[in-house]
Order: sequence, then structure tokens, then C-alpha cells
Amino acid sequence: MKILGIIPSRYASTRLPGKPLAMIKNKPMLEWVWEAASSSKLINRVAVATDSDIIFDFCNKIGAEAFLSPRDLPSGTDRIIFTIEKYQLDYDIILNIQGDEPLLTGDLIDKLIAEFLQSKADVGTLIKKISKKEELFSPSVVKVVIGANSNALYFSRSIIPHLRGFSQDEYLNHFTFWKHIGIYAYTKKSLELFSKLPEGMLEKAEKLEQLRLLEASSVFKCIETDLELISIDTKEDLERINKILNDLPDRL
Repeated sequence: MKILGIIPSRYASTRLPGKPLAMIKNKPMLEWVWEAASSSKLINRVAVATDSDIIFDFCNKIGAEAFLSPRDLPSGTDRIIFTIEKYQLDYDIILNIQGDEPLLTGDLIDKLIAEFLQSKADVGTLIKKISKKEELFSPSVVKVVIGANSNALYFSRSIIPHLRGFSQDEYLNHFTFWKHIGIYAYTKKSLELFSKLPEGMLEKAEKLEQLRLLEASSVFKCIETDLELISIDTKEDLERINKILNDLPDRL
């Protein structure tokens, strides 16, 4: 199996302008993610798909392969599809590796790939148990309900499922809720399907692109991790992760 990892990287960000190049400890966030992806033992090729000459030049500086794409693409997955088609990248499995997850590791990426390849799913993705009330109640934390085979039943910004007979303060004591971590492993066929599908009703309602394929009956294999990842969206997130990494050595 030929496996490609692409890091979609958009320079503009409403809440954190220039986010991919925001400094975390002693290097830009994008470099942390690229190093993690490059340390994977299962990915054959890692590239950055960006709309920015600034990010493109930075990638050249650190030795990362990069491809330019239009600024008006609506999502990271659309940016990956454009890059694959324009530059004729032919791979069996394509990973969408979020550029704002600096604590991601090569080992976790390999766990995702290995367990996904053992399944018959169309897409593989990561999930983590929710242990904090603020995560459960936050609409910015995407929740996922899974079936007995760890396939996704639904993704939502709302608390799902509703626990009848319990106050919300008791929810975490009576049910296992899952947080979705937006890193995806697509089969070539599923990514081609995504490119042909219109935006679905569920996707429009929740503003979650993964619902486009789920609504079309694609199967999402959810792979559990206990690694605490921090998605960087705001200056506060940036300050928090710098505090966490302050006493840690540089990742090789």
C-alpha cells in the first residue's frame, strides 16, 4: 500500500493570523507537525498543501515538500483533493494531517494507519475519552457516538447521546463520551467520493465536513488514543501549549 500524508496549511486565520507559523517553544507549529508526520514508519511521503507563498518558502527552508493551492478552497480536505489532482499524486491511502496539532506523534499516526488497514472502513480517524465537563459542554469539541465495532454512528458539536434521568453534571459518571480528533486516513476511493459529493444537510447544520461522507453511508473506523492532543485555535491555546512544552526537550 502506498501511503501519502498531506498537511493542509492555510495562512489566514480569523482567531490566530499566521497560525501555521506561530512559535511553539523554539519552532513554528507547522514544523512540529511535519516532524511528527515525517517520523511515521508507515507513511511513504509527507507533503504540505498551502495557499501561502510564505508557508511554501518556509517549507523549502526546513526541507519539507510543499504544493501551492488556491486560497478559496473551503476545507482542508478540499485542499488535499486539489493537490492530489493537480500534481497527479497517486496513492492508495491518503492522510489528512491537521496542521494545528503540534503534539501529534509518528507513533500515533502509525497506530491510526495500522488499525485502519485491518478494518474494512472507508475512513479511519482518532477518538479520545472525554474526562472534563468543559470539553463535553463545548461546541468547539466535536463529539462522536460509536457502535460496538468502533465505527462512527454520528459526529456532533452537541452532547450525544442525551442521558435520560440524569442531570448533565452527572453525565461523565454514567456514560463514556468520545471526543473526535480530526485526523483522517482515507482510501483513494473514499476521497474521490468526497470530491464528487455536494455538501450534505448534516454538514451544513453542524459545520462538520466528515458528515458529508457519513451521510453518504461511508464507514468511519474510530481508533482510540489516550494521548492528550491540543488543537491550536487561539492565543490562549498557544500560551497553554508553550507552558506544557517549556520543560520538555526538543522532539527529534
